[in-house]
Amino acid sequence: SDYTGASRVGATACEASEWESDSSMRCLSSGGVQTLRVAATAAARVGSETEGMAYDTSCTSCLAGTYSTAGSSACTPCPAGTGSASGSDNLTDCKCLAGHSGTVDGAACSACETGGYKAATGAGKCSTCPAGTSSASGSDAL
Repeated sequence: SDYTGASRVGATACEASEWESDSSMRCLSSGGVQTLRVAATAAARVGSETEGMAYDTSCTSCLAGTYSTAGSSACTPCPAGTGSASGSDNLTDCKCLAGHSGTVDGAACSACETGGYKAATGAGKCSTCPAGTSSASGSDAL
């Protein structure tokens, strides 16, 4: 089916939108991509012209620690050991938490082992504690 909208009437928090299905629309706003669930739709086709109306709920940003990509109808939790800012719209927005290591953004990260630490967020390795010191698993500071 073709869910392309030709025009939009009324107020919305969306700067741009696109239909995902008969009952879901993606909303792009300055806070990121959100998903709108359409409560009611109506359309009519006469000859080559289509007229339609949709009523939808307000946009809400994905919470911190989640993201929503194009084609998704819900916010998805970030992989283990990662986090994201609210309104994230891509898996790669999920970055390793401090105290966790990983090779790329968007993949699960592991807690630093005992005797290691990592203060920064994002992909990277844990550092080894200096001689004569130690740390607990998942430490984020020297």
